[in-house]
Amino acid sequence: MSRFRFALLFFVLTGFCAADAATDDFLGHWQNPDPKASGLTHIAITPNGGNGVDVRAYGDCRAIECDWGIVQGKVYTGGPKSNDVQVVVAMFHFGFAHRQVTLRKDPDGKLRFDMLIELADNSLRHDYAVSGTLKKTTWVGPVTQVWQNQPGLQNGWGGGARGSAPAAPEESCTMIDTRGARAVEEMKGYWFVKANGKVIVDVGRDEKAAQLAEAAFHFYKFDRRCTVGGPFKTYWKSAEGFATDKIGGAICWKFQPTTAHIVRSGNSWKVVDGANTLVDLGDNKKKAEATLGLIRANKLTAECFVRQPNPLMAFWLKD
Repeated sequence: MSRFRFALLFFVLTGFCAADAATDDFLGHWQNPDPKASGLTHIAITPNGGNGVDVRAYGDCRAIECDWGIVQGKVYTGGPKSNDVQVVVAMFHFGFAHRQVTLRKDPDGKLRFDMLIELADNSLRHDYAVSGTLKKTTWVGPVTQVWQNQPGLQNGWGGGARGSAPAAPEESCTMIDTRGARAVEEMKGYWFVKANGKVIVDVGRDEKAAQLAEAAFHFYKFDRRCTVGGPFKTYWKSAEGFATDKIGGAICWKFQPTTAHIVRSGNSWKVVDGANTLVDLGDNKKKAEATLGLIRANKLTAECFVRQPNPLMAFWLKD
C-alpha cells in the first residue's frame, strides 16, 4: 500500500470526528484564518457532475498567494450504500512536491483539513503533515476565476441545494408560424430564413448557417420563441416542449441539471456547471435564477446553438 493511501486510511479512521455531511456541505469558498501555520490559504469546491466535485487550492508563497490549480476531488462516504460524506480528498502535484488535502466537515460548519506533503526534490528534507481549519468566505465566483474576498456577496457556491427541483418559472413565448420555413438568399449573398413570406431569422452572409437553421425548424418543428425572467436570451421550442435529439451541425454544451448553479463573477451572474459557463446573464440575477429554475424543473441537459459564436438560434435539450 502506498504511503499516501495508508495515510488517507489513517486519517479517515482516526481523524477528527465530523458531523453527518452531504457533498453540498463542502461546496463553496473556504479561507484559512492562519495560513502561515500550514501553507494552505484558500480552497474552492464546486460541483462536477453527479456526486463529484472540482477542487481549487491556493497556497502561501511568502509574498504572494500561489494558485495550485483545479483538480477533481474524490468523495468518500461512510459505506458502500451510505450518502453520508465523510471526507473529500484532492491531490495536487508539482515538480518538487505532491500534496494530498483531506477535507472533513466540522460540527460548527467549518472544514477541517489534513495535508500530506511528499517532497520530490531529492533533498534531505522529510515528508511532513500539517492540519488546520477553514472558514467559509462570502465569495461566490466560479472555480475557474481567481477568488476575490468581497464582503457583501452571498455565502456559498451560489446554486442553492443541489438536486432540488424548483417550480418551473413562467415562460413568455411568442407563437410564430414556421411552416414551410426555408433559407432564402437576397441582396447578393445576404441570407434569411423565411416562412409564409415573413423573416423569422436574419442570418447575414452565412449560407451554411442559413441552411442549418432551416433544417432545425423542420427537424424540431419549432413554432415559438421563449424566454424566462426577462426579454432577452431567447430560445426556441415546439408545442411538444423541449427537444431530446441533437441535430447534426448544431453546437451543444452538455451539463448536469442537478449540479448546474448560479455564481457571481465580477458584475455578471452566470449559470455554470463545473468549470463550464452555460449562460452569462450580466447583472440580472433574477434572470439567472429563472434560467436555473428552467433547467432544473425540466431536467435540461444541453444548450444548443445554430452557429457559434454569434448564434442565430438557441434551444435546450433534455434526456
